[in-house]
Amino acid sequence: MRNLKRFMACLLAATMMCTSLVGCGGGSSSDTAAEDTTKEEAPAEEAPAEEAPAEDTAEEAEAPSEEDSGINAEVEALIGGKGDGMKVGIAVSDLSSTYIVAAAEYAKKLFEFSGAEVTLVNAEQNANTQASQVDDFISAGCNVILLHAADSDALAASVDKATEAGVKVVGFNKEISSDNLTFAVVSSDNVATGASAAQWLADKAKEENVENPKIAVIQGTMTQSDAYLRQDGINEVAEKEGLVLLEEPCEWLSDKAESAMSDVLTANPDLFGVITHCDSMDQGVISALRQNGLDGAAGSDNHVYWSGIDGDATGLESLDSGFMDVAVEQNPMALSTVIVKGVFEYLMNDVDLEGEIIPIETKVLTAADTADETRWASYNTDSDTLWAGTVEAWEHYLNK
Repeated sequence: MRNLKRFMACLLAATMMCTSLVGCGGGSSSDTAAEDTTKEEAPAEEAPAEEAPAEDTAEEAEAPSEEDSGINAEVEALIGGKGDGMKVGIAVSDLSSTYIVAAAEYAKKLFEFSGAEVTLVNAEQNANTQASQVDDFISAGCNVILLHAADSDALAASVDKATEAGVKVVGFNKEISSDNLTFAVVSSDNVATGASAAQWLADKAKEENVENPKIAVIQGTMTQSDAYLRQDGINEVAEKEGLVLLEEPCEWLSDKAESAMSDVLTANPDLFGVITHCDSMDQGVISALRQNGLDGAAGSDNHVYWSGIDGDATGLESLDSGFMDVAVEQNPMALSTVIVKGVFEYLMNDVDLEGEIIPIETKVLTAADTADETRWASYNTDSDTLWAGTVEAWEHYLNK
């Protein structure tokens, strides 16, 4: 069942790339934007190798257990009916990351659970497209926009425009360069996350008596805050510990990661380790390692130490395979839960959060942790039940 859940988590990326989820404004222009921007298919390598039997999928849709029904009831007590009459727009930069897919789906699920109408659109990393989508949300009468900015600076004007129209804008796993941003919830303190990933490799190099180890850094889109802030943390550790960084911008894409990693390995046969900014690029890195015969167990001559970030289904499989050594888990379900809390407990009560940035705590995982069913990667957002940690996350964060 755990493998099935991982399959469903990865499959969400493909589903959302070809389907628009419409609710904000009925037949408004935002509907068209949603349909036009979600047609691209997800890369084949993002899907796990195994097929889920049809009968198992049917089991997943069965009625909630007594425990799950209790979870739904607890969340109903927190947000039930609070979204009645509300329209929410969710604008994501891209759907290359299963983390963002899961976060967007769960935010949609929670807002709909509260009674709100929700529209979800994908800009495919195009800032101009996303600015147009924000305009559509404003025209459609959305009360709140969750913005996963394609460009943190370029979308500042859209935040200002929405604010002037009386629409509240929340940073959705992105910091945005506007004083009008109400608040933002990010996957973690991204500087600390990058530092954590790099420090593990620095410590491992000391264990192996390797001085000035070469570390490939497979980066996301460097104009986006979660990429450049993670890199800031990596750079801090590199300067302190003497790591030699080989930086490769890959825009969160697995095929670019494969090409970049292959080039790094060809030019640097003594490569000690690799850091990936996000699990969306894992399959490309694994492919490059395999092609270069670097598929041995940790500690062997044909193993490159690897510290990943996210802990999605692909990341857990990378850990299980032995290619990845540690993953800094970031929880999209917790992120979405805290955003919903911020909207209902504060914004809708006209409480000013003054642009507060709220990081979600991380956890460093090894292969020993992947079987834990509380991992977010094991949750299926298509389930009738809510994520088991929803109430805990609600109570843990944003308490004023």
